[in-house]
Amino acid sequence: MRNKAITILVLVLLSSSPAQDLLERAKQDIEFLASPEFAGRSYYADGNKKAAQYLKSRFREVGLLSVDSDYGQTFEIELNVVEGSPQLIVNDQELVLGRDFLPFATTGSGSGSRRNPIYYVRGGVFAPDNRINDFASVRSESAILIFDDEVPAAIQSDKSIDPRSYSRSTRIAIARELRASAAIFLVKKLMYSTPYENADLPVFDVLAGSLPTPVQSIRYDVEASMEEYDAENILGLLKGTAPTDTSIIVCAHFDHLGGFADSLYFPGANDNASGVAMLLALAQHFVMQPPKHSILFIAFSGEDVGLVGSKYYAEHPLRPFTETKFLLNLDMVASGNDGVMAVGGEDSPEFYSILKSVNDSLKLGPLYKRWNAPNSDHYFISQKGVKTFFLYANQGKQPYHSFADLPTTLDWKAFAHIFALSKEFISALAN
Repeated sequence: MRNKAITILVLVLLSSSPAQDLLERAKQDIEFLASPEFAGRSYYADGNKKAAQYLKSRFREVGLLSVDSDYGQTFEIELNVVEGSPQLIVNDQELVLGRDFLPFATTGSGSGSRRNPIYYVRGGVFAPDNRINDFASVRSESAILIFDDEVPAAIQSDKSIDPRSYSRSTRIAIARELRASAAIFLVKKLMYSTPYENADLPVFDVLAGSLPTPVQSIRYDVEASMEEYDAENILGLLKGTAPTDTSIIVCAHFDHLGGFADSLYFPGANDNASGVAMLLALAQHFVMQPPKHSILFIAFSGEDVGLVGSKYYAEHPLRPFTETKFLLNLDMVASGNDGVMAVGGEDSPEFYSILKSVNDSLKLGPLYKRWNAPNSDHYFISQKGVKTFFLYANQGKQPYHSFADLPTTLDWKAFAHIFALSKEFISALAN
């Protein structure tokens, strides 16, 4: 009954024409940002630059003012770029990129064809104090090492074993030390990650059920290198009606993971075209109903390569943090089936009480809180003394860092829920 009541309330909240118009435009923004035109909104294929230009035009259209030169704040970004279409052939069976395997985000370059030696090293755990050495059988250089991505539960629960000893980066480092020619991790699901460095070793994730067995031969080819690019944070200001210059920041990251070849890209509909679309909808709402305090809207780049854009802004703010009352970060707001999570709610009980009061008054359902964490663009600005919340839809089903993160699979009820909550919370702070 509770879920039915929430659904009815959300529909009522969006039944008025202005709110419905904002939702429809948000859908258009998401579909456009997640389209092939932007190729996953990463850097090497100019998708990020195209997305930045699109957001500048949308900021102008909404009626936001430029804070600096042409709405942009430029910074440099460095990332590991995988070129073209990597190949992986096992027992003369070509695995399908995106369905059966992915290059790991920090993969190095390499190509080869190896019938021997190929070693299965289980979890790849090396803990000599506990007499564990999964690499003991590796006797040859230029080997291909096959790992289980997940180490045994008994090892994970053993407090005497440092989890860092079996991290992905540690296991890759050991493979490199053993002069392996490539590393393959058997995973339960394919998910791309942060391309923050180059491992100087070809590394692949393979869906466990897609690996032919027994493995008799492996051929592989992948090209990757660290590259530098110019990126932009996009900023737009809505001036408040009060004479004081206190401001609130509303932010969301617009970058994503790019793709491979021309036709295979990460759409990033939930992560985070949804947050950007909500930011634009909120901007449009407050332009139509001007608040007393100014609101600075920021679309950050560089989040998916390590919060680079928001870290840069934290170090080079265009408006003083001493005059910033609060920051609200929107990330992955269109897939969830258990209310809303407020990261930072535990850190800022006075603001959380306002958020909870708004949520309760709208009867929007469950609201949860967590301690602050470096898991999205609020973090580095919070370290400057600004109170922050990172809102996301709790218990989302949307495929994360996947080719399947598409607009057609979004949950518009969750989106409408967080939009209503964010709108009234910002109104409470800005007025």
